[in-house]
Amino acid sequence: MKYVGVVCEGDRDYDMIENVISRFIEEETRCLWLQPNPEFGTQINGAGWKGVLRWCETHALDLDEYLRCITPKIDALVIQIDADVARCEEEVFCKLIPSDCPNQREADPLICDTAIKGKCPQILPPNFLCDGSPIGLATYLKLVLKTYLGAQKEIPVLLIPCDASDTWILAAFEENGLNWEAIPDPWDVITKRKDYHGIRIPKRKKVKAPYLKMINVVCEKWETVKDRCPQAYQFEEELKRKLYRI
Repeated sequence: MKYVGVVCEGDRDYDMIENVISRFIEEETRCLWLQPNPEFGTQINGAGWKGVLRWCETHALDLDEYLRCITPKIDALVIQIDADVARCEEEVFCKLIPSDCPNQREADPLICDTAIKGKCPQILPPNFLCDGSPIGLATYLKLVLKTYLGAQKEIPVLLIPCDASDTWILAAFEENGLNWEAIPDPWDVITKRKDYHGIRIPKRKKVKAPYLKMINVVCEKWETVKDRCPQAYQFEEELKRKLYRI
């Protein structure tokens, strides 16, 4: 039995990660949902990408000890944040890229009034460090996560689906040859119809039952998803290396 801790943006992201891991790890695997989950007292961080970064910031100094205290013992930790964050949220560049903002070194970018009011001067994306390509967004966000995690003995598996984990659904269902990871707002594409390949999606919400039906197809066509989505392939490879110390 392998145990994988999961820090992610929300409950549907966790459903996706849990089921996909069970698909490509051959031995029995159990995931432990660490964030955002009331069982672990982490709903205080909130959901979404800011909740993930708050969790990382909270455990920057005690992550090894924190993981040792969890029962059953975790064999690998996965931290997920969608690549659309670096495409849509200026403040995610605040800690690493200087800007013309007098509050940059004083304000917490996760609760910055300037950003909340939509007046953040950061450019999306800053081409000299992040070119806006799927690989560029993923690479930059991994750097952000490492910055919030601080100096760790062992870096967790960092999962950055491009543009979001919903892209894996498109890659599993659609036949057209596309640059899958460059599709913006994949959930908007999925919910433009009354149903998606016969699956009803009430009010375009990520309701668990229909979303799990789509996840099942992602798992069935996981090899296709990996071929179409390099970040999915990289996730599988990195998690296997972490679990089996390859």
